[in-house]
Amino acid sequence: MIRVTIPVPDIATQIANYNKVEIGRASTKADADAKTGTWVSLGQVVSLVPMVSKYQYDDDGAAEGYFHTYRLINSVTSAASSWVTDRGKTLGYLSAEEFRDYQLGDLTDTSGSELSDSALDSFIGTASRLVDAYVGYSFQYRQTTERHVWNQKSRRVYPREKPIVAVSAFKVYVSNQQNAAFTVNDVYVNPDRGYVEITSLANVTYSLFPAIVALGLVEPVAEITYTHGYQYTPTDVRDAVALTAVDMIARDSLAKQGLNGLSRLRVGEMEMYSDAPAGGSSSVLQVPSAACTILDKYRFISVR
Repeated sequence: MIRVTIPVPDIATQIANYNKVEIGRASTKADADAKTGTWVSLGQVVSLVPMVSKYQYDDDGAAEGYFHTYRLINSVTSAASSWVTDRGKTLGYLSAEEFRDYQLGDLTDTSGSELSDSALDSFIGTASRLVDAYVGYSFQYRQTTERHVWNQKSRRVYPREKPIVAVSAFKVYVSNQQNAAFTVNDVYVNPDRGYVEITSLANVTYSLFPAIVALGLVEPVAEITYTHGYQYTPTDVRDAVALTAVDMIARDSLAKQGLNGLSRLRVGEMEMYSDAPAGGSSSVLQVPSAACTILDKYRFISVR
């Protein structure tokens, strides 16, 4: 999820001419600036309000690295200001409002004040990255380009990110300047085992053999551009992020009271134990065991 912040200075003057903010997004800055290619309009999604000079829009369909554009517009006359291109802030897999709806734990600081949305966003963002680290890949939906050693025998490449959604380009380099490009029709994707394979042996032999013989390279390099992740984060992953975030908030509160590392507390006949997070550490930055149970099915092992 990407948060776009839209400043509207001199709101009194602007609201006399415009009543909405139109937002668009693109995967590259060039497309965002030109409003072509991957750029799409998300519509007039924000309404201007008197006396409010800054607005936020959370785009759950955007991935890290995307660019957003926005402009002020009059929904009646279609008069509009110039477009502005911006790169929003990457958030976690939950918004602060969604996290509050879980009603988990005590969302207050050491003074008893309710934690702000920005504070919750920070906890949720860190919890989301911890969840990514636990499973070994990011759940964010995005496109990545990687280079791997080319295995001529298997004709397979094992991309780092999961799950593989689609392959948009596949090249095998035999030098800095010379490469063989394969079409997507020549590529087979096995998302369950996490590999991409060139299916046409004839194309591999015809495209690569002359170049390898001429240059004498032993290990050509495969360059793959592919889309991976989830366009919308699975519900159980969001649950795991919520559990991780509330555990972090609780441990952070204990740490600020000088109780970091506490594993057992006994008061009269009542005894409380701290649930040791994955790895057996009492550190604040860990995934709790309940979240690990949810996430275990997403851990991936590539069988080669």
